[in-house]
Amino acid sequence: MLWAPNLQLYYPFENQANDYSGNARHGTVFGSGVYATRPNAGRCLYFDGNGDYVRTPSFGLSGTVVVFACWVRVPTGARPNFFGEADYSATVGYLYIRRGDSGDDLYYAYANGTSNPYAVATNFFSTPYNDVWLHLAIVCDYPGKKTYFYRNGIPFGSPVTMSGTPVFPSTNRAKYVGSYGPTGYTLTGYLQNVQLWALATMPPAAQMLANVKRMHLGLHPIW
Repeated sequence: MLWAPNLQLYYPFENQANDYSGNARHGTVFGSGVYATRPNAGRCLYFDGNGDYVRTPSFGLSGTVVVFACWVRVPTGARPNFFGEADYSATVGYLYIRRGDSGDDLYYAYANGTSNPYAVATNFFSTPYNDVWLHLAIVCDYPGKKTYFYRNGIPFGSPVTMSGTPVFPSTNRAKYVGSYGPTGYTLTGYLQNVQLWALATMPPAAQMLANVKRMHLGLHPIW
C-alpha cells in the first residue's frame, strides 16, 4: 500500500530524478542539466534552457482533480515549461504548465474537445517574483471547470473558469519536467520538490488551502 495513494509523482531532486511517491516512476535526465546547491534551497536541478529536461516513464492519471506543485526560480523574461506531455490535442486530455510567451503570466493548458484553451494567472511572476525562489501550486478541478493558482501557499487571484468541457488527462504516456515533450520549449532556471497529485474529488476550499500551505512548508498534505 502506498503511503500517499493520491501522489502520482514526487521529484525532490535530492538524488538525481528519483521518484519518492512510492510509484517508482524514476525520471531520466537529458541534456546538460546540472545538480546544484542553492542558498536556502538545498539540492535542486538546474536547467540551462538548451535541451535539458527530465522524462518520466509512461503512466496515466485517474480521478477528477489534478494538483501540480513545485519550488521554482526562473530569470526575468524566460519562457519556461515546467511540466508537460508530448501530445497536444483538442480531444485528448493532456498536461501542459508553462510561463507565458512574454510577460509574467502562468498558464495551465487543457483540451475541451474542440480547442486548447489556457487558464491564466496574470502577472504571477511579476516583480519581485522574478529570479527568486517561489512555491507554485495549481489545482485543476475538471468537473467543476475551475483552475486555482497559489503562490507561496496563498491563493493567487480568483479561480479561473475553464471553457467548454475540460478533458481529464488520463492517457498513459510519459511526462516531461522542464519542457513540453523532448523538443518543446525548455526551462531556464531551477526546480525542486516537483509533485503531481490526482484526486478523486475536489476538497473543500479550506482543506485545499491548508494542504497547499503544507506543501509550501515541505509538509505532507492530508487529503
